[in-house]
Amino acid sequence: MPRRHWSSPAPRCADSPPIPRTINDGGPTMLPVTDTAQQGTPAVPGRTLVMSHSFSFSRREWVEATPLLSRHFRTVAIDAPGHGEAADIPGYTMRQMARQFAATINELELTDYVLLGHSMTGKVMQILASREGKALGLKNPPAKLILLTPTPLGQEVGGPQLRESLKASARDRADAEQFVRDRSALPLPAEVFDRACEDYLRVNRHAWDAWLEEGVYEDWTNRCAPIDIETLLIVADFDPVWGLEMQRKETLPSLTRAEIVTIDAGHLVPMEAPEKLADLITPFASS
Repeated sequence: MPRRHWSSPAPRCADSPPIPRTINDGGPTMLPVTDTAQQGTPAVPGRTLVMSHSFSFSRREWVEATPLLSRHFRTVAIDAPGHGEAADIPGYTMRQMARQFAATINELELTDYVLLGHSMTGKVMQILASREGKALGLKNPPAKLILLTPTPLGQEVGGPQLRESLKASARDRADAEQFVRDRSALPLPAEVFDRACEDYLRVNRHAWDAWLEEGVYEDWTNRCAPIDIETLLIVADFDPVWGLEMQRKETLPSLTRAEIVTIDAGHLVPMEAPEKLADLITPFASS
Protein backbone atom coordinates (compact mmCIF):
# COMPACT_ATOMS: atom_id res chain seq x y z
CA MET A 1 0.00 0.00 0.00
CA PRO A 2 1.24 3.53 -0.68
CA ARG A 3 2.55 5.30 2.39
CA ARG A 4 1.08 8.69 3.20
CA HIS A 5 3.09 11.61 4.55
CA TRP A 6 0.82 14.45 5.61
CA SER A 7 1.86 18.03 5.22
CA SER A 8 0.69 22.04 4.85
CA PRO A 9 -1.65 -4.30 -18.24
CA ALA A 10 -4.70 -2.14 -19.27
CA PRO A 11 -6.13 -1.75 -22.79
CA ARG A 12 -4.46 0.85 -24.93
CA CYS A 13 -6.37 4.05 -25.69
CA ALA A 14 -6.36 5.27 -29.27
CA ASP A 15 -4.94 8.76 -29.61
CA SER A 16 -7.15 11.60 -30.69
CA PRO A 17 -6.11 13.16 -33.99
CA PRO A 18 -3.39 15.73 -33.40
CA ILE A 19 -4.82 19.23 -33.50
CA PRO A 20 -1.89 21.65 -33.37
CA ARG A 21 -3.00 25.03 -34.58
CA THR A 22 -2.63 28.68 -33.80
CA ILE A 23 -5.49 29.95 -31.65
CA ASN A 24 -5.00 33.59 -32.67
CA ASP A 25 -2.69 35.13 -35.21
CA GLY A 26 0.72 35.18 -33.58
CA GLY A 27 -0.66 33.57 -30.44
CA PRO A 28 0.15 30.29 -28.69
CA THR A 29 -0.43 26.97 -30.41
CA MET A 30 -2.97 24.37 -29.37
CA LEU A 31 -1.07 21.22 -28.52
CA PRO A 32 -1.89 17.63 -29.60
CA VAL A 33 -4.19 15.89 -27.14
CA THR A 34 -5.72 12.52 -26.36
CA ASP A 35 -9.20 13.37 -25.09
CA THR A 36 -11.53 10.58 -23.99
CA ALA A 37 -14.49 12.84 -24.80
CA GLN A 38 -13.44 12.65 -28.47
CA GLN A 39 -13.10 8.87 -28.47
CA GLY A 40 -16.65 7.76 -27.78
CA THR A 41 -15.81 6.90 -24.19
CA PRO A 42 -19.04 7.04 -22.13
CA ALA A 43 -19.32 10.42 -20.49
CA VAL A 44 -18.80 10.48 -16.74
CA PRO A 45 -19.94 13.21 -14.37
CA GLY A 46 -17.33 15.20 -12.58
CA ARG A 47 -14.02 16.75 -13.33
CA THR A 48 -11.59 16.55 -16.20
CA LEU A 49 -8.00 15.43 -15.62
CA VAL A 50 -5.53 17.45 -17.70
CA MET A 51 -2.37 15.34 -17.79
CA SER A 52 1.07 15.70 -19.30
CA HIS A 53 4.37 13.89 -19.28
CA SER A 54 7.98 13.73 -18.25
CA PHE A 55 10.91 15.22 -20.17
CA SER A 56 11.78 13.22 -23.30
CA PHE A 57 8.54 11.22 -23.39
CA SER A 58 5.02 12.05 -24.60
CA ARG A 59 1.35 11.90 -23.66
CA ARG A 60 1.54 8.20 -24.55
CA GLU A 61 3.03 7.56 -21.11
CA TRP A 62 -0.59 7.73 -19.89
CA VAL A 63 -1.85 4.95 -22.19
CA GLU A 64 -2.00 2.33 -19.42
CA ALA A 65 -3.50 4.60 -16.75
CA THR A 66 -6.12 6.26 -18.97
CA PRO A 67 -8.63 3.35 -19.04
CA LEU A 68 -8.50 3.25 -15.24
CA LEU A 69 -8.89 6.99 -14.78
CA SER A 70 -11.55 7.38 -17.47
CA ARG A 71 -13.97 5.34 -15.35
CA HIS A 72 -14.23 8.42 -13.16
CA PHE A 73 -13.05 11.37 -15.24
CA ARG A 74 -12.82 12.80 -18.70
CA THR A 75 -9.08 12.65 -19.34
CA VAL A 76 -7.09 14.97 -21.58
CA ALA A 77 -3.43 14.02 -22.11
CA ILE A 78 -1.29 16.69 -23.77
CA ASP A 79 2.05 16.62 -25.60
CA ALA A 80 4.47 19.33 -24.50
CA PRO A 81 6.15 21.40 -27.24
CA GLY A 82 8.98 19.47 -28.87
CA HIS A 83 7.68 16.10 -27.66
CA GLY A 84 5.52 13.38 -29.21
CA GLU A 85 3.23 14.72 -31.91
CA ALA A 86 4.20 18.24 -30.85
CA ALA A 87 7.79 17.60 -31.93
CA ASP A 88 7.59 20.33 -34.58
CA ILE A 89 5.86 22.90 -32.37
CA PRO A 90 8.36 25.49 -31.08
CA GLY A 91 8.34 27.32 -27.77
CA TYR A 92 10.49 25.68 -25.11
CA THR A 93 10.88 28.29 -22.38
CA MET A 94 8.71 27.82 -19.32
CA ARG A 95 6.60 30.85 -20.27
CA GLN A 96 6.09 29.62 -23.83
CA MET A 97 5.15 26.13 -22.72
CA ALA A 98 2.77 27.41 -20.05
CA ARG A 99 1.05 29.73 -22.55
CA GLN A 100 0.53 26.85 -24.98
CA PHE A 101 -0.90 24.60 -22.28
CA ALA A 102 -3.20 27.46 -21.23
CA ALA A 103 -4.34 27.96 -24.83
CA THR A 104 -5.10 24.26 -25.17
CA ILE A 105 -7.14 24.19 -21.95
CA ASN A 106 -9.01 27.32 -23.06
CA GLU A 107 -9.76 25.87 -26.49
CA LEU A 108 -11.25 22.78 -24.86
CA GLU A 109 -13.44 25.10 -22.75
CA LEU A 110 -12.56 23.35 -19.51
CA THR A 111 -13.96 24.85 -16.33
CA ASP A 112 -13.87 22.13 -13.65
CA TYR A 113 -10.56 20.35 -14.04
CA VAL A 114 -7.46 19.11 -12.23
CA LEU A 115 -3.95 19.77 -13.52
CA LEU A 116 -1.63 16.74 -13.40
CA GLY A 117 2.00 17.30 -14.32
CA HIS A 118 4.81 14.76 -14.35
CA SER A 119 8.44 15.78 -13.90
CA MET A 120 9.13 18.56 -16.46
CA THR A 121 5.46 19.35 -16.95
CA GLY A 122 5.02 19.37 -13.18
CA LYS A 123 6.91 22.66 -13.29
CA VAL A 124 4.59 23.91 -16.04
CA MET A 125 1.49 22.93 -14.05
CA GLN A 126 2.76 24.67 -10.92
CA ILE A 127 3.14 27.87 -12.92
CA LEU A 128 -0.37 27.58 -14.36
CA ALA A 129 -1.90 26.81 -10.95
CA SER A 130 -0.24 29.85 -9.40
CA ARG A 131 -1.18 33.54 -9.65
CA GLU A 132 0.83 33.59 -12.91
CA GLY A 133 -1.73 31.37 -14.66
CA LYS A 134 -4.10 34.22 -15.45
CA ALA A 135 -1.28 36.42 -16.75
CA LEU A 136 -0.27 33.58 -19.07
CA GLY A 137 -3.76 33.45 -20.55
CA LEU A 138 -5.48 30.72 -18.54
CA LYS A 139 -9.18 31.66 -18.42
CA ASN A 140 -10.43 29.29 -15.72
CA PRO A 141 -8.16 28.24 -12.84
CA PRO A 142 -7.86 24.55 -11.93
CA ALA A 143 -9.83 23.06 -9.05
CA LYS A 144 -6.84 21.07 -7.81
CA LEU A 145 -3.23 20.27 -8.66
CA ILE A 146 -1.47 16.89 -8.81
CA LEU A 147 2.31 16.83 -9.07
CA LEU A 148 3.96 13.54 -9.98
CA THR A 149 7.70 13.46 -9.19
CA PRO A 150 7.81 17.09 -10.33
CA THR A 151 10.63 19.37 -11.28
CA PRO A 152 10.57 22.13 -8.66
CA LEU A 153 9.77 25.77 -9.43
CA GLY A 154 13.38 26.67 -8.71
CA GLN A 155 16.48 25.42 -10.45
CA GLU A 156 16.82 21.72 -11.25
CA VAL A 157 18.54 19.54 -8.67
CA GLY A 158 19.99 16.83 -10.90
CA GLY A 159 23.38 18.52 -10.96
CA PRO A 160 25.64 19.56 -13.84
CA GLN A 161 27.05 16.07 -14.40
CA LEU A 162 23.62 14.66 -15.24
CA ARG A 163 22.80 17.55 -17.55
CA GLU A 164 26.13 17.39 -19.36
CA SER A 165 25.85 13.64 -19.91
CA LEU A 166 22.38 14.09 -21.41
CA LYS A 167 23.52 16.94 -23.65
CA ALA A 168 26.40 14.81 -24.92
CA SER A 169 24.30 11.72 -25.59
CA ALA A 170 24.15 10.31 -29.11
CA ARG A 171 20.36 10.03 -28.82
CA ASP A 172 20.25 6.69 -30.60
CA ARG A 173 18.37 3.52 -29.72
CA ALA A 174 21.05 2.39 -27.26
CA ASP A 175 20.84 5.74 -25.47
CA ALA A 176 17.06 5.52 -25.42
CA GLU A 177 17.10 2.09 -23.80
CA GLN A 178 19.62 3.19 -21.17
CA PHE A 179 17.64 6.36 -20.44
CA VAL A 180 14.45 4.37 -19.82
CA ARG A 181 16.21 1.75 -17.69
CA ASP A 182 17.93 4.40 -15.56
CA ARG A 183 14.59 6.01 -14.71
CA SER A 184 12.50 2.92 -14.04
CA ALA A 185 12.69 0.68 -10.99
CA LEU A 186 10.03 -1.83 -12.03
CA PRO A 187 10.15 -3.94 -15.20
CA LEU A 188 8.19 -2.47 -18.09
CA PRO A 189 6.24 -4.69 -20.49
CA ALA A 190 8.02 -4.95 -23.85
CA GLU A 191 5.38 -2.86 -25.62
CA VAL A 192 5.62 -0.10 -23.02
CA PHE A 193 9.43 -0.14 -23.05
CA ASP A 194 9.53 0.11 -26.85
CA ARG A 195 7.00 2.93 -26.86
CA ALA A 196 9.04 4.86 -24.30
CA CYS A 197 12.16 4.45 -26.43
CA GLU A 198 10.27 5.61 -29.52
CA ASP A 199 9.13 8.75 -27.73
CA TYR A 200 12.66 9.46 -26.52
CA LEU A 201 13.89 9.33 -30.11
CA ARG A 202 11.08 11.62 -31.35
CA VAL A 203 12.00 14.58 -29.14
CA ASN A 204 13.02 17.66 -31.09
CA ARG A 205 16.73 18.27 -30.49
CA HIS A 206 16.10 21.98 -29.94
CA ALA A 207 13.56 21.15 -27.23
CA TRP A 208 16.00 18.68 -25.67
CA ASP A 209 18.79 21.26 -25.51
CA ALA A 210 16.49 24.09 -24.42
CA TRP A 211 15.30 22.17 -21.38
CA LEU A 212 18.80 21.17 -20.32
CA GLU A 213 20.34 24.59 -20.98
CA GLU A 214 17.49 26.92 -20.01
CA GLY A 215 14.33 25.27 -18.66
CA VAL A 216 16.01 23.60 -15.71
CA TYR A 217 17.64 26.91 -14.73
CA GLU A 218 14.53 29.09 -14.86
CA ASP A 219 13.52 29.98 -11.31
CA TRP A 220 9.82 30.83 -10.99
CA THR A 221 9.66 30.66 -7.21
CA ASN A 222 9.28 34.39 -6.55
CA ARG A 223 6.72 34.78 -9.31
CA CYS A 224 4.55 31.82 -8.31
CA ALA A 225 4.97 30.91 -4.66
CA PRO A 226 3.08 30.45 -2.51
CA ILE A 227 0.72 28.35 -4.63
CA ASP A 228 -2.57 28.33 -2.76
CA ILE A 229 -4.42 25.34 -4.22
CA GLU A 230 -5.18 21.90 -2.83
CA THR A 231 -2.30 19.75 -4.08
CA LEU A 232 -1.36 16.09 -4.11
CA LEU A 233 2.40 15.59 -4.37
CA ILE A 234 3.21 12.03 -5.46
CA VAL A 235 6.80 10.91 -4.92
CA ALA A 236 8.33 7.67 -6.20
CA ASP A 237 10.21 5.64 -3.61
CA PHE A 238 12.91 4.63 -6.07
CA ASP A 239 13.24 7.84 -8.03
CA PRO A 240 16.99 8.31 -8.59
CA VAL A 241 16.97 12.12 -8.33
CA TRP A 242 13.53 13.55 -7.59
CA GLY A 243 12.81 11.60 -4.41
CA LEU A 244 11.12 12.40 -1.11
CA GLU A 245 13.95 14.33 0.54
CA MET A 246 14.38 16.58 -2.50
CA GLN A 247 10.64 17.18 -2.87
CA ARG A 248 10.28 18.09 0.80
CA LYS A 249 13.13 20.57 0.48
CA GLU A 250 12.52 22.06 -2.97
CA THR A 251 8.85 21.63 -3.91
CA LEU A 252 6.81 21.52 -0.70
CA PRO A 253 7.72 25.03 0.57
CA SER A 254 6.00 26.58 -2.47
CA LEU A 255 2.70 24.78 -1.76
CA THR A 256 0.38 26.00 1.00
CA ARG A 257 -2.08 23.07 0.93
CA ALA A 258 -0.19 19.94 -0.03
CA GLU A 259 -0.42 16.28 0.89
CA ILE A 260 2.56 14.06 0.08
CA VAL A 261 2.16 10.38 -0.77
CA THR A 262 4.75 7.89 -1.91
CA ILE A 263 4.45 5.07 -4.42
CA ASP A 264 6.63 2.03 -5.08
CA ALA A 265 8.09 2.88 -8.48
CA GLY A 266 10.89 4.69 -10.22
CA HIS A 267 10.57 8.00 -12.05
CA LEU A 268 8.39 6.61 -14.85
CA VAL A 269 5.39 6.03 -12.58
CA PRO A 270 2.56 6.04 -15.18
CA MET A 271 4.31 3.30 -17.14
CA GLU A 272 5.60 1.35 -14.13
CA ALA A 273 2.60 1.35 -11.79
CA PRO A 274 -0.54 2.62 -13.56
CA GLU A 275 -2.99 0.80 -11.27
CA LYS A 276 -1.44 2.06 -8.03
CA LEU A 277 -1.14 5.53 -9.50
CA ALA A 278 -4.80 5.60 -10.52
CA ASP A 279 -5.73 4.51 -7.00
CA LEU A 280 -3.93 7.57 -5.60
CA ILE A 281 -5.25 10.05 -8.14
CA THR A 282 -8.92 9.06 -8.15
CA PRO A 283 -10.03 9.86 -4.57
CA PHE A 284 -8.07 13.10 -4.47
CA ALA A 285 -9.28 14.42 -7.82
CA SER A 286 -12.87 13.31 -7.17
CA SER A 287 -13.38 14.94 -3.80
